[in-house]
Amino acid sequence: MKKGELRKKNLKQTQSDPLISELEKIETRLRQWLADSEANAQLFRSDPIAALRAAGVDLEDETMMELEIIAASIARRLR
Repeated sequence: MKKGELRKKNLKQTQSDPLISELEKIETRLRQWLADSEANAQLFRSDPIAALRAAGVDLEDETMMELEIIAASIARRLR
């Protein structure tokens, strides 16, 4: 791995940390919401962003936008 590649990798990890922290804060509530019904779990499998909104988890708008970008990127790769 080249020196510049390592720096980019470390930068990406640093930028992700706030996102991971935010997700850890809502994990327990989200898990409970998912366990409440099969419909909730199915919504999460088909549209995780809509499920997060439906679960009423307390995420900042910026965090939701970041998750939407990530989800869209994953969806494009899966096509």
